Amino acid sequence: MRVTIGELPLERWPEAGALAGRAFWTEAYMRVFADDPVRRFATLQDVYARMDVSSPDITRLAAFAGSHIVGVACIDRPGTCSFCATDPDRTPDDEPGRVLHAVDLVIRDLHRALPEHHANVGPIAVEPQMQGLGIGHQLVEAAWAAALAHGPETVALDCDPHLQTFYESHGFRPIGSGTDPWGFEIVALRRDPDPHE
Repeated sequence: MRVTIGELPLERWPEAGALAGRAFWTEAYMRVFADDPVRRFATLQDVYARMDVSSPDITRLAAFAGSHIVGVACIDRPGTCSFCATDPDRTPDDEPGRVLHAVDLVIRDLHRALPEHHANVGPIAVEPQMQGLGIGHQLVEAAWAAALAHGPETVALDCDPHLQTFYESHGFRPIGSGTDPWGFEIVALRRDPDPHE
């Protein structure tokens, strides 16, 4: 069975968000949420399932195997980057929110080098048992096409250093890196539209 990439209905975001939590909870940089693996898993399930992707400026894509979601990608339209909109003076009350806020501020600083009219891709996640089957590649290309549809000056994407070559294979190039408060590096990349396409 081949996967198909299509728009993700908003009402299915909790399912897709939980998938993102499963995809990311074992990453080293997620240990800041909890040392205990069970607590970390549960926290990340909640964080991603509750993520607000309801804005009309966010395009939600999913990889579907039949009716099942096996991958997800979100795209902020040009000029609406959620990282750039992060208010440094509005710290969330809950611990997971404070962690994400601190990381978002690092990415916000990295985005200062970008044109204001940039689109942003992320998160991109694939069901862990389905990784290595090309689904991530399909999602990145679909996210790129969705971003281009709104005429950005460039498309931004941020990742852990171990994923940098994956995104470079899709035409993204690094523009800088930053370190979050817990010592984990974040790489900022961009891909510019080809004026001849």
